[in-house]
Amino acid sequence: MEETEPPPVGNMRRRASEFYDIRYANRDLVMPRGMMRGTFDTVVGRRVENTSGAVEPFGPIGTISTMNFGVAISLAQDFEIGFSRYRMGSFPTISIYPGFGFGGEGLITFSLSPDVKFGDIPVYGRFQVLDRENVKMAFDAVFRIPSRTRFGFLGGVPLRFIIDEQFAFDTGVEMVVDDVSQGPSVWSLNVPFKFVANATDELFIKLLSGMTFFDLSQTIRTFTSGLIQGPFYFIPLGAEIGYTVEAKATMMDLFVSFNFPTFYGFTTRASELTPETWQVTIGFNVYSPVLFKGSAL
Repeated sequence: MEETEPPPVGNMRRRASEFYDIRYANRDLVMPRGMMRGTFDTVVGRRVENTSGAVEPFGPIGTISTMNFGVAISLAQDFEIGFSRYRMGSFPTISIYPGFGFGGEGLITFSLSPDVKFGDIPVYGRFQVLDRENVKMAFDAVFRIPSRTRFGFLGGVPLRFIIDEQFAFDTGVEMVVDDVSQGPSVWSLNVPFKFVANATDELFIKLLSGMTFFDLSQTIRTFTSGLIQGPFYFIPLGAEIGYTVEAKATMMDLFVSFNFPTFYGFTTRASELTPETWQVTIGFNVYSPVLFKGSAL
């Protein structure tokens, strides 16, 4: 009796890793069209003091912890929107305003200490304008809908350089405008530097640094507030380790990072190391398979 293969039963849904590379360092700056991402992270750490006695810009001191949930979806080719503080190549943010990098931003977000409060909702759109094998570039527009702090806007140009599909260098530039109650808005500039390496297809490691030019009051006197008599310059330092797993059709990145958000700060007059301010972030991102085809831009 001749054996034959049984016919396929239904249409098998393709895995997320078939559309979005399982290697973190080899991914585009936006998800494939029709894919969704859910994000969660919890941050705990300690901030030892206010900068120049300014309380409002940076929030509380002491032990701080937050929980942050977000979601994003790619509606069209190279175009992604989301309600999340996570964006590929731009997380954790090095911006120190308004939460000093301790979170408090997401579709659903709240602080656990020192007070239990709901946080702000970031709404972003990202359009990838360059998609080469080794170079990716996009434009970001991020609006902070205030429920705890005040309105803010970030315009950014993230860049990713990929080497041998195993290594990536993320950088770019971000201009941030934050509303404050004391007077004119605060303008700041962020320049991230991140090195990403996939030790295996699933295991990835990041080294995080960059520079924040906070409150450019001496540079753009007409527009900025001079809230802390800036500019102040901050260099963060951190590291992250993560692992990507597949669960049926979905894909998940699990990660933990340790960060000094203002490891080295300086002005034209003085400088200071502040390793006493630190934070640990534990989280995961879940990627769906492609749910719909949509229409290309």
